[in-house]
Amino acid sequence: MTELPEYRKRTGSYHCSASGATQTLDEHILKLVLRKEYKMGFPFSARPRAGQIVQEICDIALGLDDYEPLEGQKPPVPIADAIREGMIEFNFYKPRDWDDGKDAEEYEQFKEVIPEMAVIAYNALKEFYDGKEIIGEHQRYYAESELDVPIILVTDYTDGQRQIDLKCSFPTRNPPKKDGTRSWRNPKPKTEPTRPQVMQQSVYWKATGEEPALLFVTPEGYNIVNKDNCDALSYDSLEDTHQEVLGRWKIIQNLLRASNGDWKTLFGLVQPDFAQISARHGSEILKIAKELWKL
Repeated sequence: MTELPEYRKRTGSYHCSASGATQTLDEHILKLVLRKEYKMGFPFSARPRAGQIVQEICDIALGLDDYEPLEGQKPPVPIADAIREGMIEFNFYKPRDWDDGKDAEEYEQFKEVIPEMAVIAYNALKEFYDGKEIIGEHQRYYAESELDVPIILVTDYTDGQRQIDLKCSFPTRNPPKKDGTRSWRNPKPKTEPTRPQVMQQSVYWKATGEEPALLFVTPEGYNIVNKDNCDALSYDSLEDTHQEVLGRWKIIQNLLRASNGDWKTLFGLVQPDFAQISARHGSEILKIAKELWKL
């Protein structure tokens, strides 16, 4: 790989990632321009933030918070202390204000289940690695000969032989009752990964050679999925899936190269789905998107 091409610099597209390959094309280029020209990203929601907090609690308890490869795993912290730190961090989250209160309602409910989910995930990770030293979350890179930028990856946990990604599923709302109150239902731990999750794992496997696994956690318990109990994570499946991911990266590269860093040309090459943009990111992002596709 040589010096970064000019068209990459103009669009701020400095690397490829698994998440970039799983996005739709319109969302991918919208994210690029928001980051490059508006200095902003897509708005967050309580559900993924709660998942981050569960992982942060596990990281603190396992001595993996603010992980530095040269430093390695630090002494563990009592899980109760880690939970207190994580919940303080979650209190800083500000719910969305454009979804009729859904995010705010979920935020309050997730506060109730994060501690127990963190304990479940923590115990599962300790059992999975069985006393081995764990390598925490940090950026890693690898190169593909057909791409002109590096691929970036961030695995949650690994021991150099097996890596595992934590995936949390939180309660979902039931319809309101006649008195206006609402109950919640806890999902069971998944037994099959989604297609984007398999795509992510194919990138991790290709980059590191480490055997991939997924730790699915809910308030009901956990399930670990790997090549032994899931065909989608077999090496043959991961190889086929990685070819699909590489194809998507190449399509993005071709679009960016064809536009030569010109936003008007780039947005003219991709059809937007405004309904999806509105549902996922709200009216402010939708307004920007509509202006961009007028370029």
